[in-house]
Amino acid sequence: MKRISYAEDHLVTGDDIADAVMAYAQALAMKGRSDSIDVPAVDSGGSARLFSILVGPASQMLTSDVLTADESRGDEITDERLVADLAARTAALSGPSPVAVPQGTDAVELETEQFGVADLGSDAPDEGADDEGDSPSR
Repeated sequence: MKRISYAEDHLVTGDDIADAVMAYAQALAMKGRSDSIDVPAVDSGGSARLFSILVGPASQMLTSDVLTADESRGDEITDERLVADLAARTAALSGPSPVAVPQGTDAVELETEQFGVADLGSDAPDEGADDEGDSPSR
């Protein structure tokens, strides 16, 4: 179990949930966005509750796996659906990742004509453009 400290208070939840919340908060902050999520946890008084947390660029939270004796009592809080949902939301914000090309891989020369793109270095007018300078029709 981990403690999430947030807005001068804290809650205790399962490790996987806390890690997913932090990863999602970081991804939102990197995009300058915010979201509200519901997190099952135990409050500072030891009561099990569902917390609604606003996470985003201004969120200042931290997690800790050092718990008091009272906080460490009880079973690990789990919610596989929430963790999977937060992982999917995080992945959707992160976009594609670069892929390393193995050393020794031959470079492939791409010709702009293959993709229907005019040669930007050419002084010739675009094919299909009309006399008034409009862009080519597609």
